[in-house]
Amino acid sequence: MKRDPEQIFDELLIIRCQERDDEAISLLWNRWHPRILKWSFGFLKNDDLASEVAQESWISIFKGIGKLKDPALFRFWAYKIVQRRSADYIRKVQRERELTTELEYEYRGTDEPSSRSEVELTLRAIKELPPMHQEMLRLFYLEKFTVKEIAKMTRLPVGTIKSRLFYSRQQLKNRLKEVSYE
Repeated sequence: MKRDPEQIFDELLIIRCQERDDEAISLLWNRWHPRILKWSFGFLKNDDLASEVAQESWISIFKGIGKLKDPALFRFWAYKIVQRRSADYIRKVQRERELTTELEYEYRGTDEPSSRSEVELTLRAIKELPPMHQEMLRLFYLEKFTVKEIAKMTRLPVGTIKSRLFYSRQQLKNRLKEVSYE
């Protein structure tokens, strides 16, 4: 396989980046950021989200560049990181939608789907909750942790977690009732 001068230059930059050369890191970023951004946008179809995912990808790239054995594989390696970060973001959005739907069903006491405005209303109500309550709902419904797992992570008793989940649900229900009557 014949390599062109651009590929050779990139490989040299990678080697210098592995040696923690700040100038090489800056050059690599300037050369590759538009491509990384474009690749991310291809998955997310949103400029702001693509930019955010690209930044997260660069953090991973620079943290792991020292482990890259073959500098010629940088392009594939970097694109794979962006692809995984984009997929992670998409999964996160899907989990949030599932949480909203699940909480809404619990609030309404039904299994029938709700209108889009009710979903938006629920999302807004969750965002208005105190951070602790948002975290409890996120860990339990989105991340699908059990009460015991949450207790272990937070180093709190199981009873405290159950109580916090109960009050988080109650606050959400109360908030939704307030908003729906306005």
